Amino acid sequence: MDENNQGLQWSHIEPLCILRALARQLWMLLLAALTCAMAAWIVLTCFVTQQYTSSTTFSVTTRTSNLYYTNITAAADVAASYSQLLQSRVLRQTMEQNLGMPLNGAVSAQQLGETNLIRVTVTAGTPRQALVLLKAVSDNYGSLSAHVSSTAVLSQLNSPSLSVAPSRSYNVPRICLMAAIAGAALTALGVAWASVSSGTVQTQEGARSDLDAKIISTVPHEGRRTRKLLGWFDDRRRERRARRGGKRLRRNLNISSPAISFAFTESIHRIAEKFQHEHAKGRRVFLFSSVSAAEGKSTLAANTAISLASRGVSVLFIDLDLRRPVQSEMLGLSVKQKNELGTLLTESAAPEKILSAVVTDPATGLHSLLSTKSYTDVIELLASAQLAKVVALARERYDYVIIDSPPLGFFSDSELLSDLSDASVLVVRQDTVPAPEINDAIDALRAGKAEFLGCILNDMSHLTAYSAGYGYGYGYYGYGYGKKYDKYGYGHRSGRKQQ
Repeated sequence: MDENNQGLQWSHIEPLCILRALARQLWMLLLAALTCAMAAWIVLTCFVTQQYTSSTTFSVTTRTSNLYYTNITAAADVAASYSQLLQSRVLRQTMEQNLGMPLNGAVSAQQLGETNLIRVTVTAGTPRQALVLLKAVSDNYGSLSAHVSSTAVLSQLNSPSLSVAPSRSYNVPRICLMAAIAGAALTALGVAWASVSSGTVQTQEGARSDLDAKIISTVPHEGRRTRKLLGWFDDRRRERRARRGGKRLRRNLNISSPAISFAFTESIHRIAEKFQHEHAKGRRVFLFSSVSAAEGKSTLAANTAISLASRGVSVLFIDLDLRRPVQSEMLGLSVKQKNELGTLLTESAAPEKILSAVVTDPATGLHSLLSTKSYTDVIELLASAQLAKVVALARERYDYVIIDSPPLGFFSDSELLSDLSDASVLVVRQDTVPAPEINDAIDALRAGKAEFLGCILNDMSHLTAYSAGYGYGYGYYGYGYGKKYDKYGYGHRSGRKQQ
């Protein structure tokens, strides 16, 4: 990678992937919001002390006059001096000595304009503490008034009353709501940053830059509309549902269905055309693999086989993902136990007998060797001379042999099958696996005998309606391995399931 490609490249980031990450982590955002709201409530109710105030007003008078100084200006000057006295430390010490106990709270005195009026306000933690402190001021200021003026006195104009409400109240619901929003926002930023810095393939530009392989084709996303249409067009699905007692079945992407979009179908045809080009070079056996589960490998392999079969050539489709076979369900084909591929390999049946167990789809003309149950001794079956003979015989009888293999990220199955194949491709789903892991898988396929053709970018979607491709996408089709590698003992980051 050159210097220009170092660091974060915005052309490698798809905003829609960030939105999907936020949707997948919605529970985390809600949890963060709830936690912050509860924390704010606890702090406000348990650690924040409410303050209560009481106040009264004094006027400055003389000993010879009942109301005012003869000179109002002089009265204002004396009032300013009294304001300082009323809130002094000396007065507080005098009050505490006379009462014989400490006083809690603060005293403030303010002259009202340039008048002879003084407003005294006390603040304390309880209404009673505020009232006691204010009365102490009223009872004790006289002992110190001589320090200000020998002729002036203070007259209290109103009696202090008990405060009934805190002077400074907090809008607890509003503060809790703001804390919840802040917590959710910060968590969302963290999730967005994790998505941006994950190193997964999110755009075609990123794939071309980060992957050590050519891009054969880009398969778009098929949306909800397609899923709904599949429910109308898939007659086999209704039949299987009735046969299985009403169990909900997967709606599989199949290009033979009229519900599938033109963009998706065309992307499959491009893969088939690539295989035709390789067929002209003498290559007949093609291997589909992926790094992780639920990248759409099985869906693309089956549809590529269907596309080739529709061109009038003979195609054999082999489901060798024996740990989790799904192609019988995806293709809507039933397989008898005696004709199951895994069973025949376990019994070391003759290659002729195994090939005679193919199931033909009358609608597409596709021939398939399928399994319906999982096996544990997969390595032994795939490395057996029996399977090698089956593939060799199929190479002679069919124009194309398409093999669906398990993910490369878990087992060496694909590496074994690579030695039986002429060419291999790697399916890479948008925003699923970091680029370094994909490159490791590419190196593993290149180490096999099969020619590595390149990567197929699957489930590519964009926030804009049309961008760097067809701008479509699909999800929740085929089968998945559960959460990231769930059925194989791992967990998948994406909530969109498709194999």
